[in-house]
Amino acid sequence: MAYLLDIITARLFVSVFEEGSIAAAARRESIAASAISKRISELEQRLGQVLLRRHAGGVELTVAGAAVLRRARNMLNEAGQLEAELRLLGTGVTGLVRIAAGETMLMSPLPDMLGSFLRSNPGIRVELDERHHADVLRAVQDRAADIGALPGEAIPQGLWARPWSRDQILAVVRPDHALAGYPGVTMDEMLDHEIIGQDRRGALGALLARQAAALGRSLRTRVSADGYDVVCRLAQQGLGIGIVAESSASLFAPAMGLVTLPVLDSWARRQHRLCVLDPAKLSPAAKLLLDTLLQEAPASA
Repeated sequence: MAYLLDIITARLFVSVFEEGSIAAAARRESIAASAISKRISELEQRLGQVLLRRHAGGVELTVAGAAVLRRARNMLNEAGQLEAELRLLGTGVTGLVRIAAGETMLMSPLPDMLGSFLRSNPGIRVELDERHHADVLRAVQDRAADIGALPGEAIPQGLWARPWSRDQILAVVRPDHALAGYPGVTMDEMLDHEIIGQDRRGALGALLARQAAALGRSLRTRVSADGYDVVCRLAQQGLGIGIVAESSASLFAPAMGLVTLPVLDSWARRQHRLCVLDPAKLSPAAKLLLDTLLQEAPASA
């Protein structure tokens, strides 16, 4: 059974439309104009419809021609996707990659980089699993995740890890807060005020508790929350100082009218790392993603 529209005729038909004439399409496709004209005429005969009106200035689509153009473009797009997938199948770069990460990493450039990676590698799928830092490590160690992303201080020795990005910890407060006019704040200064508590299973919650203890003090908290967006909303209500990663503050603070203040202590500039159990045992898809993330690490890393 002969199909009404084949891929070569589809490509030539699209070229004629985009170039505006059969002669220009022939130059683009490096083929004789008569060959293109013959293919289109044969297509019109099979369909029983006039697709192009030829005139001195070039060609003009008919209503039927516009319908064929849509289908022809769809065919070329599908053929292109098939070619890309088959190319990946030929190299073995297909499969699922599981990434476990904390909230900070999911607010970082990671989603944007995944978007670019997945568009370039249609044979690969990615599952992102948000977890507290201890659970990220457990997922990697138990092989429930191929790649972990979390603050460097949370990664034990012996686990393969590489630096990936840095972030700055910020305090967010209402404009009428006593600290709002400061150029930056220290932990010691913040401990004189109410602080919105965070789940200590999370990397930042555990870090804040450690830094307060190092100063011989404790956090003054009236309310606690899990999630940087909720911390910012509570700060907006005047319930304390919110302490969040810069990537999250940039998303939530402006819309809520909050003032952001850099935390000036050295621990507030955190190094994040990517970790795996054994890079030599990663699947081709996971290895490709890991290599890509490390090669394209943010400049601040």
